[in-house]
Amino acid sequence: MSMSETFAGTGAETSSGLFAEAVGGIATIALAIIALSGTSPSFLLAIATIVFGAALLIEGTSIATDYAHVVSAVPGLSLQFGAGGLASVFLAGITGIILGVLALLGIAAPALTSVAVIVFGSALLLSSSAALNLHTLKVRLSGETAMADMMSGTAGAQALVGIAAVVLGILAVAGTDAQPLALVALLALGAGMLTTGNGMSNAMVSMFRSPNRTYVAR
Repeated sequence: MSMSETFAGTGAETSSGLFAEAVGGIATIALAIIALSGTSPSFLLAIATIVFGAALLIEGTSIATDYAHVVSAVPGLSLQFGAGGLASVFLAGITGIILGVLALLGIAAPALTSVAVIVFGSALLLSSSAALNLHTLKVRLSGETAMADMMSGTAGAQALVGIAAVVLGILAVAGTDAQPLALVALLALGAGMLTTGNGMSNAMVSMFRSPNRTYVAR
């Protein structure tokens, strides 16, 4: 089965996934910066938490769609391949939205947003291996093996962002400047979403792929 046949309909999906991740990442970064400047920090922290949770749900949908295409191209590959990482992304997105809404209502806002940051970071960390596996398969199927190191670096950066968010979230839960630490963590998470998201990796693969080349799944 050729890659051109398998991924013939993914161009629009790649663009929409990249756009959604970019909007989510930029919105989270903007909200965190404005809040750190002293403008309604509690309110904007809750909003940024909700926005990033929604962005994670979109990211999970994008990854699941890519896995479905890869499974159709690789005989014998199960959807359970990386299912744990996908589940963590979806659960973290839903949990973050719920915690953000509760914080917006004024219910233990510093604690809940700090917990949400820990959840987000853990999801990125747990899903980094699934992302690496997916990136590796896409690179192998596209035939652009020179991009393997770049994709590995992307997954590694995602794991580092996840670790940083978890550490900052734990410090925030411990009561050490909870609001600023949670905002800094969301700033890092937004930047991570913008630069290491699944839509960005698809865009890089598409950018380096020759339009006249047919790729064969092995």
